[in-house]
Amino acid sequence: MISNILCSALLAATIFSQNTKASTFDASASNNLALYWGQNSAGDQESLATYCEKGDANIIILSFLYEYPSTVGLNFADACSSTFADGVLDCTTIAADILTCQDLGVKILLSLGGSSGSYGFTGDDEATAFATTLWDYFGEGSGTDRPFGDSIVDGFDFDIENNSDTGYTALVTELRSIFASNGTKDYYISAAPQCPYPDAGVGDLLLNADVDFAFVQFYNNYCNLGTTNFNWDTWKDFAENDSYNKDIKIFLGLPGSSGAASSGYQSNLSVVEDAVATMSESSSFGGIMLWDASQAYDNTVDDESYAADMKSIVDNYESTTTSSSSATSTASTTSKTSSSSSTKQSTTTSSSTSTSSTKQSTTTSSSSSTSSTKQSTTTSSSSTSTISKSSTTSSESTYTPTESKTTTTLAPSTTTTSSAAASTTSTVESSSRSTTTLAPSTTTTSINWNEPLTTETITLPNGVVTTSHVWWLPETTTINTWEQPLTTETITLSNGAVTTTHIWWLPESTTTTASSIATSTASSASTTVAPTTATSQTSSSTSTQTASSTVTDAALASAIALNKEYESGLSSTCTNGDMACDAEGNFALCGADGKWSIFECSTGTTCFAYTQSDEVFIGCNWSYEKSTFE
Repeated sequence: MISNILCSALLAATIFSQNTKASTFDASASNNLALYWGQNSAGDQESLATYCEKGDANIIILSFLYEYPSTVGLNFADACSSTFADGVLDCTTIAADILTCQDLGVKILLSLGGSSGSYGFTGDDEATAFATTLWDYFGEGSGTDRPFGDSIVDGFDFDIENNSDTGYTALVTELRSIFASNGTKDYYISAAPQCPYPDAGVGDLLLNADVDFAFVQFYNNYCNLGTTNFNWDTWKDFAENDSYNKDIKIFLGLPGSSGAASSGYQSNLSVVEDAVATMSESSSFGGIMLWDASQAYDNTVDDESYAADMKSIVDNYESTTTSSSSATSTASTTSKTSSSSSTKQSTTTSSSTSTSSTKQSTTTSSSSSTSSTKQSTTTSSSSTSTISKSSTTSSESTYTPTESKTTTTLAPSTTTTSSAAASTTSTVESSSRSTTTLAPSTTTTSINWNEPLTTETITLPNGVVTTSHVWWLPETTTINTWEQPLTTETITLSNGAVTTTHIWWLPESTTTTASSIATSTASSASTTVAPTTATSQTSSSTSTQTASSTVTDAALASAIALNKEYESGLSSTCTNGDMACDAEGNFALCGADGKWSIFECSTGTTCFAYTQSDEVFIGCNWSYEKSTFE
């Protein structure tokens, strides 16, 4: 009996050893793999420790601390639901897993922000004070209701997607001071900007505070990997010339599967490999980030998990770079030119029945004769169950995550030309590469402005928010001869991120008019709906009035009109990047396939069009505010 027990124990220990791989973390390396964990994006999220034991990740970011500073609101989907008396999550399993991960060499960061939630600071003083709260709750401080008990995170990540950067530089500066005076280990700070530069949420933070890693989201944007607008060079230049920390590491952020983001997933591994080959030439490259762990391990490409594929790619180029002076290996080399992928809905693994197989793989850089031989272990499971993908929410949390890191940003370019023949052409190029050419009439016409004439989409260059503007022109009758721009007006948005120049075309002779068609330049794209025309009239008097005084009222009218439209449901067709709300209050985003993807809003929020200053936003907002825009 005892002999059998000992044999069973040894067998279990052997299986555990085969399935557990330690990770080596080096903050200065270029082959780190970072995974976000906590939001159960794929619907079958495993424990934090399970992903650490797979041995691919060097950094795992817990997501999210979505509500602060007045309260400490955490959400890790179904991974934690117990709370203290004050409502703060009490995550004992995650606490134990953090220790397991750290013993395996994996760094654990806590991410603040996300695509949903109520967070942000009124000023630097409030942000500075919150540094002590973070230290007491998650660091080496003296908090009582600590969500992770005695476990201590290795730092903090900032995924700020609410377009407000107030206070974060002050917060990180204070955290650095606390780390230096009270910390007993190394702590790290990271940020997760969108790829359009600069980022509205963490742009100031990256320029003015000591940040170790930037997990740049090269997806859900016009600057996705694999597009002609892929802007690694911009981020490389930032790291080398503008970053506060000149040793900052820039990560290639990608979706872990096709279901992890609306755009930007790369099933063709050669696209990723080619990018890493170029990026790894810079000392600013740090590795690859994936959203998220559940998606990256459910997704299999070339018989490996996508996470393992990504780790292999960065390891190959790290080893080539660091061993360039070593003797040439005789190992064979192969080049991946195509890949096929499959995504599992869910997988349940029984450690007692798992088996392992070992294969030898060798790779070499195309620019070097040095090759590295890597031993990798893959583990197969004997039991599999399918779980339908659904949104999972803690029963004791009021926060329901929808989809983090799914902000779609359009950054079209617009060119405006005019000719002596009195014609104006604006070419609109959106992220879906569609082009609309506008050619206003060159004859004198009477235009009855009895409907909305212009829908304009303006994208801030920081990329966090796509803002849809619907410009409404008052009902009036005008006689226009479009000859040349007479007035140029510069409007600076309230956040100061972009200045939009409008050329207001005024008629040669006109009756009283309140405004005229605006053709935007800079980083905005305009689509003008042709107005109705009536019989030409003549007037000897001309009266003009700038439209800037009516912009705010026009924005409110636009939001109300959009919400009225949303009550009827979504249109049957859409264009990649379009945003809307469905009749049930869910957020809808049109994908490259021309179909709507639906995202459920958090508890207490619903999707509708609303305004801030002179801008119209479409997305999830507090339900009680909707009546203002109906």
